[in-house]
Amino acid sequence: MIRPDDNLELDLGLDSMQRVELLVALEEELGGDVEESRLSEIYTVRELVDLVRENVAAGSTITTSRAQFAGWKTVLKEDPTDPEVLDLARPRPIADFAYGLTRLVQLFAYDRFQLRVSGLEKLPPRGPYIISSNHQSFLDPVVLGSLLPWPVFRQLFSVGTSEIFGSGFMRILARWLRVIVVDPDANLIPAMRAGAFGLRHGRILVLYPEGERSIDGRPKAFKKGAAILSIHVQVPIVPVAIEGFYDAWPRAKPLPKFAPLKIRFGDPIYPPVESEASEVAYEKLTAELKARVVGMWKELSGETRKQAAAAAD
Repeated sequence: MIRPDDNLELDLGLDSMQRVELLVALEEELGGDVEESRLSEIYTVRELVDLVRENVAAGSTITTSRAQFAGWKTVLKEDPTDPEVLDLARPRPIADFAYGLTRLVQLFAYDRFQLRVSGLEKLPPRGPYIISSNHQSFLDPVVLGSLLPWPVFRQLFSVGTSEIFGSGFMRILARWLRVIVVDPDANLIPAMRAGAFGLRHGRILVLYPEGERSIDGRPKAFKKGAAILSIHVQVPIVPVAIEGFYDAWPRAKPLPKFAPLKIRFGDPIYPPVESEASEVAYEKLTAELKARVVGMWKELSGETRKQAAAAAD
C-alpha cells in the first residue's frame, strides 16, 4: 500500500527517471503541467500530489508541457536550446592537446596501475553509438578515455553534473572534453535530449547506466536511459566492464591509491526497431546490457582473485 508520507526514493525506490514517469501519470490523471526541475524539491507522495494540484488550481502552464511527455519518441526528437549542446552538431574536434594528455594518462595507468585491456578492437571506428560501463570511481572516465583511438576519442561526448563540472577549471575541462553540464536528477529530460541530439549528429556517448559510483565495487541496478536512447535514435550500445577501480579509489577515500586495473570491451548490442519501443523493450534491452557488463565484470573479478591467490602462495 502506498501512503501519502512514503518517501519516493527510500520507501518506493523510485530513481530520477521513474519520478518523471510518475509525474506524467499524475498530470494525466489530475490535469495540469508541472516543471520537471521542481521534482528535485519533492520527497514524498503527498508533496508530489500537492505540487500537481497546486498547478491545476493555478491553471499553470509551465515550461514542461504535457505534450513533451507524449512519449520518449516525441521528447527526444525535439532539438535542445542549450548552446553547448548545439555545439555537438558542429565539426569542432576536441582540443588536440587534450588527446595528448590522455596518452600520458594511458602510459601512467599501464605503468603504475598495471592496466590490462581486452576487446578494444570491438569498438566501431565511427559513431554514433553508446559506450556503457559499470561505474566504480572517478578514475573510470579518465582511464577509459585514455584508451580510445583518436577517431573515437574526437567524437566523444558525455553528460556531467553541475556539482562536478559547474565552475572553475572543471568547467573549462568540460568544454574541452564535450561534457554537457546538466543535472540529470533535476533535469532528466534536457539530459536525455542532449544525449539524443549528440547521437543524431554522429557522436559517441559515454553513459554510466548505474547513474553513480558503486558503494562496494559491485555493479548495481542499471537505469534504462541507455536503452531508451539506443532504441529511439537507433544506435548500438558497446558494453564495457571495469574492475579494480573501486580498490584504487573507493567512494569514502579522498585520494586514489595504486591497484591493478582491468577493462574489457564487449560486442555491440543492437536495439530493436523504433516501432517496437515500449516499456517492455526498454527493460529487455537494459537487462541484456546489464547481463553483458556483469558477465564480463565477473570474468575480470575471477582473474583478479586468481592472481591474488597466486601471489599469496
